[in-house]
Amino acid sequence: MTVGTAISWPFEGNEYPEGYLLPAEQRTPEHALRHHGRRHGVAVLHYRGAEPFAADNVRLPDGSRGRVHAPHIHRQDWRRPLNDPERAWSSAATAIPIRWCWGTLVVTPDDLVFEDGQSPPSFELAGRNAQLNDDLCQSVKVKQLALTMEGCNALYGLLLLGLWGRSRDDEEGSSYSRKEAAKLLAKIRGLGETYHDIRAAKWLNYRAHPRELQSVSHHFERLGWFDLTAETAGKPPTGERPYEPDGLRELIRRLTLFLVASTAALFVVLTVMTVTAG
Repeated sequence: MTVGTAISWPFEGNEYPEGYLLPAEQRTPEHALRHHGRRHGVAVLHYRGAEPFAADNVRLPDGSRGRVHAPHIHRQDWRRPLNDPERAWSSAATAIPIRWCWGTLVVTPDDLVFEDGQSPPSFELAGRNAQLNDDLCQSVKVKQLALTMEGCNALYGLLLLGLWGRSRDDEEGSSYSRKEAAKLLAKIRGLGETYHDIRAAKWLNYRAHPRELQSVSHHFERLGWFDLTAETAGKPPTGERPYEPDGLRELIRRLTLFLVASTAALFVVLTVMTVTAG
């Protein structure tokens, strides 16, 4: 294996490229090797530079051995799958779906041991959407939908495309960026996922069948939430709004409000000047 060559973990059959596994005593400068592995008895710890990010043949709490992974490489939060361990590391993991158990990886010269017990990493949801977040998280039906590919896709699309208010006459409503929508879906699903799992799902394309969008939007309405946008939830989304960068929709909304307020203020000033001149 060429130094600095990127690798794709996990390796099929735990067959590692020549030169990939380094002696435990060999020091490796961060800049010298991007990916490599080191044996700890029968287990192997994988590194990107100086940071471990995955491990094979780790001893698990029930005495069996399997793979574990650290999604946040610099935080060293480790997790293992509780179901379907063979497909848990594939791009289809979010669709299966996989329930994750978080814990601690204990590294010794002769073995790697995973200990259950750590809580999943917490992430803050946008405070301005607190009421809608709570209502969706507490809905059993919404959670059931979020655990299916079709339902999760429709929920994601509605969160991104809609402006949700408590009545159809609300002047402002709750809206979501892609990151905020992914965070909320990860919390609703309750599988120990991170929002990176949601955003990385290849099938999550922001567009669902109109029937699915309409069906899911009815659950929003049952919870007392209505889409305030011109596009109704049951129509197929148009335009390129789902692909706007995080925060762009909010910036556009604020700029629009500013322009409306400025125009109104200018009208008032002109009216006063006309009356005064007369």
